[in-house]
Amino acid sequence: MASKLPIEIQDFRTLRTEGYKYVDKTAYVYRLATMGKAYFLSRPRRFGKSLTISTLRELYSGNRELFAGLWIEDKWDWARRRPVVRISFTSIGFQSLGLRAALEQELQALAKAHAFALTQKGIGPMFRELLSVLTHQEEKVVVLIDEYDAPIIHYLDKDVETAHQNREVLKEFYTVLKDVDALLELVFITGVSKFSKVGIFSGLNNLRDITMHPQYATMLGYTQAELEANFEEEIAQTAATLHLTREQLLEQLRHWYNGYRFEERAETLYNPVSINSFFFFQKFQNYWFATGTPTFLVNLLRTQGVYDVGAQHVDASGFDTFELDNLKLSALMYQTGYLTITGADEEGLLT
Repeated sequence: MASKLPIEIQDFRTLRTEGYKYVDKTAYVYRLATMGKAYFLSRPRRFGKSLTISTLRELYSGNRELFAGLWIEDKWDWARRRPVVRISFTSIGFQSLGLRAALEQELQALAKAHAFALTQKGIGPMFRELLSVLTHQEEKVVVLIDEYDAPIIHYLDKDVETAHQNREVLKEFYTVLKDVDALLELVFITGVSKFSKVGIFSGLNNLRDITMHPQYATMLGYTQAELEANFEEEIAQTAATLHLTREQLLEQLRHWYNGYRFEERAETLYNPVSINSFFFFQKFQNYWFATGTPTFLVNLLRTQGVYDVGAQHVDASGFDTFELDNLKLSALMYQTGYLTITGADEEGLLT
């Protein structure tokens, strides 16, 4: 019996216990957990960032049964359990409560989940107390931050002043991670953009940015080999439904959905939402695009008078240098998934 297609399923436990298809990415998770300590990863929406964080959470919780048959099962020390602090900025209620109040509420909830209450006031002292108590109770702490930039992106086209204020709140929050480095086993932070990375994480000089690192270029998304190995039954069924040969279908899939590249030498990738939606509906449509274009990006294009985006030539350093007051369109469109890297010259200039 074929596995269910995991459209919009971002929870690793759900995938593994309820019969959903899972493309095994645990070799990358193992590398993260064993080759470094603090990471930042930027990827477009609907690419598997939340699933990666969920996978790390289950790994450090020691839930071996969820990893049965996967690459990592016989390579991980399952006695290596750690307390996990996971925060998803898309779900903490910053829009209704304000970012500072939402973070305070989330930190109290995390402490309550570990059977204690925080006594400190303010997000910095509260976060520091949470990590300190967890370390004394158990082992070093794993900190997983999902969509770190949501409180900024949400206000870019509505209230830039609030975006600036939220950036300062986040900077205050993340500075704690530098101060308590000895308490931490792993830090993994994800988001869509890097446009505010320099300002927010300026104190985290040990944070490795793996956004364009060749070893992690195919960690999220499906490679051609992964597509053919994991969707063989769906490929055969859909080819028959559409009256195409297998090769004709694969060629159409490449034309429609393959092309994301996160390092100039890496192979191109398929977006998971596009592939799973295609096999579910068995129609060629723009599934990823239909999940919602950020209004701030549309407004930025309009403000800058850009209506035709052709080939862009960008210095790679441009992806790390811009801020809220200096949004660089090419880099931003690449980070949000609307442009891809097609090549690079000898000087490192990306097309």
